Parts: sequence; C-alpha cells; structure tokens
Amino acid sequence: MGFGDFLANRMKKSLEKKAKSATLNEDNIREVLREIRLALLEADVNIDVVKELIKNIEKKAIGTGIIDGVRADQQLIKIVHEELTDILGKTKKDLNISSRPSVIMMVGLQGAGKTTTCGKLAHLINKKDKKKMLMVGLDIYRPGAIDQLVELGTKNNIDVFEKGKQDPVKTAKQALDYAEKNNYDVVVLDTAGRLQINKELMNELNDIRKAVSPQEIILTVDGMTGQDIINVANEFNNLLKLTGVIVTKLDGDTRGGATLSISYITKLPIKYIGEGEGIGALAEFYPKRMADRILGMGDIDTLFEKATENLDQRTMEKTMRRMLSGQFDLEDLRNQLRQMSKMGNVSGLIKMMPGLAGKISDQKLDEAQQKLWVAEILMSSMTLKERREPRLLKSITRKKRILVGSGRSEKEFNELINQFEKGKKQALEFTKQLKQGRMPNFGGGMF
Repeated sequence: MGFGDFLANRMKKSLEKKAKSATLNEDNIREVLREIRLALLEADVNIDVVKELIKNIEKKAIGTGIIDGVRADQQLIKIVHEELTDILGKTKKDLNISSRPSVIMMVGLQGAGKTTTCGKLAHLINKKDKKKMLMVGLDIYRPGAIDQLVELGTKNNIDVFEKGKQDPVKTAKQALDYAEKNNYDVVVLDTAGRLQINKELMNELNDIRKAVSPQEIILTVDGMTGQDIINVANEFNNLLKLTGVIVTKLDGDTRGGATLSISYITKLPIKYIGEGEGIGALAEFYPKRMADRILGMGDIDTLFEKATENLDQRTMEKTMRRMLSGQFDLEDLRNQLRQMSKMGNVSGLIKMMPGLAGKISDQKLDEAQQKLWVAEILMSSMTLKERREPRLLKSITRKKRILVGSGRSEKEFNELINQFEKGKKQALEFTKQLKQGRMPNFGGGMF
C-alpha cells in the first residue's frame, strides 16, 4: 500500500457518509470530522497537524450554505481538499539551479536512499531541464557508497567526480573547480550519512557547506520512518539551513502521514518524492495533486506528464495504426507493454485515473501486474518470427520450447494467446464501428 493509499481509503469512506442537508452545521459534520481525525491519526499524521486541520475544516464548513447544484458532501470534500493542500505546502517549490554551476548538497541518515536519490535527481534534472550534470562522491565511510554512485552514473550517462577516501571537504572544493572548468550546469554532492545524528557528521556537513556555498541543501528522508522524520528534519535544519526535503520509499508499505506533517511542522518544502526503484521513479511534489490522491480523486496531471516523458509517440502511433488495421501482433504487444512499464506499475497508474481510485482492489491490481509480468517473460522466450506470426505458436514443439525457456505454465501460455486474440478481434470491431459512424463499444480484453 503506497503513499496516500491508506489515508485515501479512510478519508473516502468518511466523506461518502455525508451531509444531505442544505447547510453544513456542527451536527451533520461532527461524525465526519471524528472519522477524518481517526483516519489522519491512524495514518501517522502528527497530532498538532491533525488538530490544526480539523479546526480549519470545522471553521470553514459549519454554517456554510450549500451552493445550488452541489451536494453537501461534495462541498465538504472541497473544503478538506483546500486544507490538505495548505498543510502539504500550498504550491510546488522549484529547485534553485539558475547559477552555473549550481550546487545541490544532498544530506540525510544512512538507509534513507540518499545515494540512489542523487542518481535519480541528476537523471531528472538532465532529462527535464537539459542540464549537464556532475555527481560527486563524498561518502568515504559507508563501504561501497562511492562505487554505487559511480555505477549509477555509468548506467545513466551521468559523470561522477570522486577521489576515493580523500577528505570530503577537499574533494568537494576540487569537484567545484572541475565543474567550472568543464562547463557543468549542476553539481550534486552525495555526502555521508550515519545511522543516527552525531556531532562528527554534522561538523563535516557544515564544513562542506561553508566550503562550496550550495544553492540547495536537500534532506533525504525515508517515508517509512514515521514521526521521527520530523525530528531528523529539524536537527539537520537547525545547523545546515535546509532548502527542502525529498521523501523516499513512498511506494512501499507506508501510511505516509509523517510526510503529510513534515512541511507544516518544519516549514520546509517537500520538493520531490520517490515512488519506486527505477532511475525515473522520482517525482516533483505538487501539494494539490497529492491532496487529490489522498481524497481518491486521481492525479491526471502527473499521469499526463508520465506519458509525455516516458512514451515514444511514434512507436505508440505506429502500434495504434497496426492495431486498428488488424496487423497487430505479439511483437507490437510486447513493445506496447514495455512502453507502458516506463510509466510505472499498474497500481500506481490506475490510482492516478480520476474515478478509478478505490474502485479496484489492491488484490486485483496485483493480479493485473502479475499477468503483465508473465506475458513479458513468455514473449521474451519467443523468437521474433513467432511474435510476428503468432499462428506458428500452434506448433506443440515451439510451445514446449517457450514453456521450458520461460519457466511458466501451459495455462499461462494459453491465457496470453487467448487474451491476445480476443483483444485483436475487439480492435477490429472497434474500427468497424467507427467506420459505420457508431459509438464504439470496447469490451474488457487485454487492451
């Protein structure tokens, strides 16, 4: 259950119960406010944040007349949405990377995913802002930290500056000189962390800060940490004067409530959230969009951005033309699934679609993801000729070879082929209905 899911389910149930009367008053919203309070506390939201949020909702809601054509529960959802957005930070806060080179100093405790996040952030800035990036390895204490950063850089075509076990302050200065001489736009410093905050760690970080005067000092925190996330943020901020926070691991089994609290309590903006393991699984943080997701309203803006950034338009158009002309084959299907996988898993995408959040169980979404995974494995065990000419798969010999190569069952193989054939027929029917000027009726096939 990823970030917001737990809270979204509880909030949705609370708000769906509500108010049929023409005015929102203390009597008809008392039960809803009580359940919202419980949902927030169960999601690990800070108690001071809960009190403030409930007080503000109550203040706005009680005595408010219902607008013509708008149900009382819809108006209450609007009020809750506005207050959630305020608590989350109101508006998106951009990075300050206008200088050349701009320095981003990444700090945090061990285990929060800081080094991985450095790679994700450098990749995102390079892709979105077309900046020439340099990552700098300054963690000389954690075994393999610098090697991990170098590997991330090599895999994703991002340059890395490192001097092994040399003093991190000296390395940071040399990296900045190197960046200036070689026309890098943005330098990302991967500093050392500890299992807990201590004097040595903070002194070293402060010395690096003084040596290179970073434009951004970003704290990486683990979204699964709970309430202690706020204490960690405050301690780093007191010494280093942080400019923002990145919250990682929000795709895991986390209730996310501490994240809901961090911006309000510390007054630090959440700039990015990590929602997966892949290099592209770092998203800019929009308070309004997160409020949408928490209330089960979807997140169409982020979904559109994921599609724009990750999907190859020419490939998708070619696939669609082949589908509608009846030429669609298993190679097209494989390419289509690979394109879609760049956007994230099924669960995350469905929950961003307005009207679908909460309508499909986590179990069903997991089953759908499993089917896509099995389909990819089976198709990867086929030859290109077999994918281009699915009729060849009627051969018992070919089928046995694919099952052995993929390690999947005959039932899974048959299900893939049957769903493919069903989807292909539906696509042809879809085209026929369009040509006849009728409203297409697309059933529940694979596509």
